[in-house]
Amino acid sequence: MIKETLIFDLGFHNGDDTDFYLRKGFSVVAVEANPSLVEEGVSRFSKFYKEKKLILLNKAVSNSQGSINFYIHPNKSDWSSCDKKMAESDGSLSREVSVPAISFNDLCKEYGTPWYAKVDIEGCDLMVAEQLSNLENKPPYISFEISKKDYAGIFSSLQLAGYKKFQLVNQLNNINRKRSETQSKFEGKNIDYQFTKFSSGFFGKDLPENKWLSYDNTLDHYLKYRELKIIDNQQLALGWLDLHASF
Repeated sequence: MIKETLIFDLGFHNGDDTDFYLRKGFSVVAVEANPSLVEEGVSRFSKFYKEKKLILLNKAVSNSQGSINFYIHPNKSDWSSCDKKMAESDGSLSREVSVPAISFNDLCKEYGTPWYAKVDIEGCDLMVAEQLSNLENKPPYISFEISKKDYAGIFSSLQLAGYKKFQLVNQLNNINRKRSETQSKFEGKNIDYQFTKFSSGFFGKDLPENKWLSYDNTLDHYLKYRELKIIDNQQLALGWLDLHASF
């Protein structure tokens, strides 16, 4: 069963995305593997947490059960990952913690299928994309942060799961992004919101309708972006991209 007022925030981090979703009137199930960030999140959203509008789980999203190792970057919390190489990609030494693992499918079984799922779990996003085909009810809207490592698998998994419309969003621009005044459709409450550098930004109906493209066109755009990034990462292809998908 799809819950139209529910959002999954997978990769809660500092909670800036959850803040946006709560202010728009949604309930949120958030997952974060870093125990310190969970503690800070419970304090930041104590009112919503006590009212059960926010469920914040100190777990790692995976395709396995039991416990999993999570590696915390010493300075850049957004670089922490279940992939040790990714967490230490700048030469830093990470701190290892063990946390319970939970799959995307089990989250849906326990809490219901969300209207939208934001997936930004540093190197493990593909595991979520691969689980979508096993769901009877799939989120009407979903997004993944993509990279050269996993973009092909995420694109193909979304297509296999039946998603037909796609939109690329450069997260670098989210801090200055505002919804168009001419836009008539939007998600939840129509609020004026200031995004931060850690925000994933708009989703679903809040995204520009004319930016939704076919699978082939979106993949073509991403490959051209990758080409420019290889040529000049500093000037021609700044930022990092989320891939949004819908039916």
